[in-house]
Amino acid sequence: MTALLSLPKARNSRLVPLGLVFLTALGWAYLFLLSARMGDMNSPFAMPMTSSWTGPDLVLMWTMWAVMMAAMMLPSAAPMISAYTRTIRSDRGQLDGSTPLFVLGYVAAWSGFAAFATGAQWILHDVALVDGMGTSTSRWLGGVLLVGAGTYQFTKFKDACLSKCRTPLGFLLASWRGGRRGAVVMGVHHGSLCIGCCWALMTLLFVLGVMNLWWIALVAAVVLLEKLVPSDVISRVLGVTLLIWGTGLLVTA
Repeated sequence: MTALLSLPKARNSRLVPLGLVFLTALGWAYLFLLSARMGDMNSPFAMPMTSSWTGPDLVLMWTMWAVMMAAMMLPSAAPMISAYTRTIRSDRGQLDGSTPLFVLGYVAAWSGFAAFATGAQWILHDVALVDGMGTSTSRWLGGVLLVGAGTYQFTKFKDACLSKCRTPLGFLLASWRGGRRGAVVMGVHHGSLCIGCCWALMTLLFVLGVMNLWWIALVAAVVLLEKLVPSDVISRVLGVTLLIWGTGLLVTA
């Protein structure tokens, strides 16, 4: 594993970034399409505004959440994916692995989170705390989510997960698993760390709307900045901002 400390330039180094850009663009294209059609009651993508969800509605929403998580999180995972790719392509390391399977494991972890998010939205919709587009109908709910996310920004668990997401080399050295199965395991492991880092921010999608594309893009940008900037200033400022915003909603509820 000492070869990880001095990796040469990867062959076909542009292939992985281009693939990630393509997958991310595909995800955002799907979200744009879904956002445009979910409010059209004549569309097969339409969601019930007041009635209970059906089985197809659940499948549609899980798919939406899974694609959205991939579109939001793949850009922030790009440094880790690129480091993994350089490692298995290194002439010095002679380490076996698979970048597609690593990415598959990462996306699988977030797809699992998507199942929990879908269940949460289903429950909140049934008790009329969010509307059919996933927007909070309660200042109390919005306030609680904002205060909760703001508080989580200052926890040690958040810091621990974020620090591991920021250091690809450290993750590879500590968590290396060889082979194709190992690639999937590492992808799931890294995805789990990202979930530990970002799950509270994802709950904020219920504040202004799960299908509010501007809000989705803002949350995705914040996640990306947190991982790329090796300072806790962004996380702390964000935490204070969310606490003030959430407290304001609760006080005026």
